[in-house]
Amino acid sequence: LALLVAVFAGAIYQITIHITESPTPGTKEIVQHDVEPNSIAVLPFANRSANADDAYFVDGIHDDLLTHISKIGSIRTISRTSVMQYRGSSKPIPEIATELGVATILEGGVQRAGDQIRINVQLIDARTDEHLWAEIYDRQLLATNIFAIQSEIAETIAETLRTTLSPREQQQIRSIPTENFAAYEAYLIGKQSMEKRTPESLAKAEEYFRHAVELDPQYALAWVSLANTYMLQVWYSELPARENFGKAKAAIDTALELDSDLGEAYVSLGRWKVNMEDLEGAEQAYKRALELSPNYAPGHKWFGFLLEKQGRWKEYVVEMKIAIQLDPISANIRANYANALRATGRAEEALEQYE
Repeated sequence: LALLVAVFAGAIYQITIHITESPTPGTKEIVQHDVEPNSIAVLPFANRSANADDAYFVDGIHDDLLTHISKIGSIRTISRTSVMQYRGSSKPIPEIATELGVATILEGGVQRAGDQIRINVQLIDARTDEHLWAEIYDRQLLATNIFAIQSEIAETIAETLRTTLSPREQQQIRSIPTENFAAYEAYLIGKQSMEKRTPESLAKAEEYFRHAVELDPQYALAWVSLANTYMLQVWYSELPARENFGKAKAAIDTALELDSDLGEAYVSLGRWKVNMEDLEGAEQAYKRALELSPNYAPGHKWFGFLLEKQGRWKEYVVEMKIAIQLDPISANIRANYANALRATGRAEEALEQYE
């Protein structure tokens, strides 16, 4: 009976989401079509620690949790680029959900005190602004405990949204990337530095990722990020391409030897192969990445760029549309989606995206 009620409610939601009342004069009407019941946005976590410097740690846990949830192919998960724009926002949950095109919102906070960590989360139904589930996790501050909490949250979300995890998804969600907390911290700081995309920040990111893999040579995700940093430094820091791409390939190979099912590693491999003009190999890498991580927006974006390079315009449109659905507030992705539409003669739709 509960399942029938849930299905009926989802069907009603799919119908009613298309019905909009006349907007109040002077306001902008926002219409969101075809919101999937199994869709979620994880808003930036609040830093509840006494130390403001713990912000990088809180953001890192938020990013990791997003990665965990995005492994679930049946739940459309909005990417970090879009959700980070709601940090500190006072907008009502239903309004945020409408702008992002999701049915549920996860919000929470992280408190770090001594050798203890507390993570509190609440899953909210965007239609009613009511809590579907909430939990507080109090654990000792260990890398294994942090990953275990993230796994529990992802699995509970899947259960609450009545979706079934495949054996591979369960394995991916429950994996422990590293048991070395110092390596995990170095990785988090490196990730924050890499996002800034300046010569100085990329040099700092490389230093932290190197430190992470020195502390734990089995840390596959750190090897992937190190590879990405090498490639980014060619474009942003004008470092020698041959040397940096060589180091990037070695880091990617190491990551895949450690974890052959790591979607992020295949995206990096695809980017490397494009730069080596191995377009067929790049396509194989991107397809494998998206098979393993279907909600990974950068994977769809970079695969789209490959299709553009080959003049496969209709496929390019499809791939960029998926990227937009996963990262709707990314100006970069939306502009490239507009380019794809323009290339297929859909000028009016392209103009709307440019605007």
